[in-house]
Amino acid sequence: MRSYLILFSILILTACKDNQPQNTEEEPATVEVIDDKLLGKISKDDLMEPVFAEWFQPAYESYEVNTEFVNSYKADLKTYEIEVFMGTWCEDSQREVPTLFKILEAADFPMEQFRMVAIDDEIDNYKRSPDGDEEGKNIHHVPTIILKRDGEEINRIIEYPVRTIEEDLQLIMEGNYTPYYYAADMVHGKLNEMGLESFKENMEALAAEFNGKTRDVYELNTYAKTIFRQGKKEEGIQVATLNTMIYPENPNAYAGLGSRYTDMDRNQEALEMFEKAVELAPDDSEFKALLEEVQAKL
Repeated sequence: MRSYLILFSILILTACKDNQPQNTEEEPATVEVIDDKLLGKISKDDLMEPVFAEWFQPAYESYEVNTEFVNSYKADLKTYEIEVFMGTWCEDSQREVPTLFKILEAADFPMEQFRMVAIDDEIDNYKRSPDGDEEGKNIHHVPTIILKRDGEEINRIIEYPVRTIEEDLQLIMEGNYTPYYYAADMVHGKLNEMGLESFKENMEALAAEFNGKTRDVYELNTYAKTIFRQGKKEEGIQVATLNTMIYPENPNAYAGLGSRYTDMDRNQEALEMFEKAVELAPDDSEFKALLEEVQAKL
């Protein structure tokens, strides 16, 4: 009789345990504050704290949302998820992120479908977050505003809206949008598709393909620097080389490649690039300083 009572008690306890609500949500990541920078998963409340509020509040309050325009698609917008990568140290993020918040609030966007990650600008942690949320997402300019549906990326706004954020969101939902810095994403795709060696072997064809598609000389300079600092050094060198072929008369392209060579202590190659930059812009003090610095190392 006693054994039956024990078995009955065990069954009751097991049933009670199974009926208790289980906490399946991940523990929220810790927001890091380092040298007046936020890092990690953040919210609007974090940006309303001292230091950050100094730029967030004025930009937020001064922006006038085109509510009539937003109201025309607010129901459709709610069927998307939005993920934002930004830098609290970045002027473009400081301008666009407060604007985005005001637009989403005007659209009554469900913020449980919104996620924002602050990334770093330090050389050893360039455009990275503490939890690695940016991995595999090719974040090269910030802010990057990604629209998703059912977890799949539909499109993204990269650094600047092509028109306004209100209009760009609508264009994305209509399937008729090309981001401001889309060529860097295309080059990224080529690198992954072709592999480094094939990319190097087909540089002339790639230069012809991307000629006229990059927004400016800084687009691939920034992309090259980003992947270089994240450990893909030879890939960064090759993208910077490609940029000199697309912009053969632009000193900034050569200075960008020279800087990547300097970072690798390939000083003779850096010297040649800085000499070319100074040749194209003989009055530029920054290029001269870079040249003198590498000359001193030889």
